[in-house]
Amino acid sequence: MYPFFETIRYEDAQAENLFFHQQRVERTYLSKGKICKLNLHEIKFNEIPEAKQLTNSGVYKCKLSYDLNGNYSIYFEPYSIRKIETFTLVEIGTNTYELKYTDRNWINNTVAAAKTDDVIFTGNGLIKDASYTNIALFDGYKWITPKSPMLMGTKRALLLRDRQIIEQDILVQQLKDFKKIKFINAMMHWDESPCIDL
Repeated sequence: MYPFFETIRYEDAQAENLFFHQQRVERTYLSKGKICKLNLHEIKFNEIPEAKQLTNSGVYKCKLSYDLNGNYSIYFEPYSIRKIETFTLVEIGTNTYELKYTDRNWINNTVAAAKTDDVIFTGNGLIKDASYTNIALFDGYKWITPKSPMLMGTKRALLLRDRQIIEQDILVQQLKDFKKIKFINAMMHWDESPCIDL
């Protein structure tokens, strides 16, 4: 099994936001003391046999799993946005998820135990991430994303670059001061991301 993966939005025969996905792949190699051997820009996604069988309409999740030797596999599946209406705050304790590991057992088990649509992880009194997304909180004037998430998301990076969101530490006790929370990840454009009034 490949230890790492990227989830890439694939629409109209195009793999989106590869610049930030590539940055994260390079960070993964670097964190393991390796020279990056995987260049996403060189992969002809639309020429992969499975991709040729997809319809040109709709959004697909392109899961690219890889190792540190430059080996990878790709599969596609139709994507639909999960409905999120409820969440539980959960302390991460000693758990970490600083790289996009294929093994997400502790995260999945935490969500299953919570019995809500999703969980929002906290650590050392700070808001972190949801189980499969970064988050942004609206204070009535601006959207703020936690400065120290568990995982640096690619959509989060794009939104920060475009100044749609800003980052700062958000204390757990400050959650009550916000009006909305939005769940953001690579598969969803900003205007279609689930949003909950707080």
